[in-house]
Amino acid sequence: MILGTYITIPAEFPTDLLAYAGELFTDLSLLIVLAVGLPMAFWVIRKTISLVRAR
Repeated sequence: MILGTYITIPAEFPTDLLAYAGELFTDLSLLIVLAVGLPMAFWVIRKTISLVRAR
């Protein structure tokens, strides 16, 4: 029976992985804000127009 290490993981792997994940979410935050904010802006504009028309 051969026992050995097939896959070695560097000691700084968790730190690098968390840093990469942090950068990914930082980059995606703008897209998330746009995906939520743009439909909300159109909804507000539509409601404002309907309020003005009602007068």
